[in-house]
Amino acid sequence: MSEDIKIEYVALSEVIGADINPKDHDIGQIYQSMKRFGFTSPIMMNEKTGKLLAGHGRLETLAMFKKGGDTPPDRVRVREEDGEWLVPVLRGINFDSDVEAQAYLLADNRLTELGGWHTDELVLSLQGILQEGGDLEGVGWDLDDVEDLITDSERERFEVESIREVSDEEDTVQIRVGRYRFKVEPEYFYEWETMVNDILQTNDPEEFIEWIKEQLKMG
Repeated sequence: MSEDIKIEYVALSEVIGADINPKDHDIGQIYQSMKRFGFTSPIMMNEKTGKLLAGHGRLETLAMFKKGGDTPPDRVRVREEDGEWLVPVLRGINFDSDVEAQAYLLADNRLTELGGWHTDELVLSLQGILQEGGDLEGVGWDLDDVEDLITDSERERFEVESIREVSDEEDTVQIRVGRYRFKVEPEYFYEWETMVNDILQTNDPEEFIEWIKEQLKMG
């Protein structure tokens, strides 16, 4: 597999997809993103076969752009002599076998799915865009998603956790409710857990914090 890679512009009609690509794509979302941000990530070709290793969703989206009569996204060129669209392609990658090429295709799609999100930081990022007058078109989330994320974040923040600590002298359970931590005797943990979960069903976070402080004699 060559390590010398470069970006070349290749005619859209000459780019060939892999024989098997089991990944489904949200073409509508890719279209909105590409319309807003342009073509930002070159597609990847296997030099041995001339077929794609990565970028099938982007390729399909570009075909939809062209078929619909849209102007090409930023960073997609148009060849003057015939109007053919030219797309950035990452060249120089040459897998020795079809098996390795197919394995990479799967890995390229799968590995990004395995990662999660830091919900609090995601909410801050999305809210920051909106608060600065931006919008979420082409970002992959909408306003309903932001509300759901905020709700999930609040529930995660106030989730009740316990850590049992055993020593020669004592056996205690450490309770964590959001950023508050305290120790109780093990037999009281489930009582606390029930109270907290009941409060969470009816009170907003600010009221809940005050309730926690009152219970801990912090208010």
